[in-house]
Amino acid sequence: MKGSSPSPQQYTLVYKIGIFFTAAFGLYLGIHGLYLIIVDRNFVAGIPLFIAALLIAPPPIGIYGMVKDKFNVELSMALRMIIATLMLFIAWLNLP
Repeated sequence: MKGSSPSPQQYTLVYKIGIFFTAAFGLYLGIHGLYLIIVDRNFVAGIPLFIAALLIAPPPIGIYGMVKDKFNVELSMALRMIIATLMLFIAWLNLP
């Protein structure tokens, strides 16, 4: 059928897969950022990677919920992605 919308089960599955990959990517960035900070002593590349991981990761890992509750600042997803992209760009420029 053309023009039919997906069923709620399909939508939920796609949403869960998206959250999983976002969490996995955030976890990878966080671990890599901590590795750069602790092992390589490359703070200029490690800190932006770790901050990007905290911004990208969903609530159990990320800091969005804490910032929203403690500081009463609500960051949109677009703003978080822009900040995370800038952090990734800074880290990319400073990697050996």
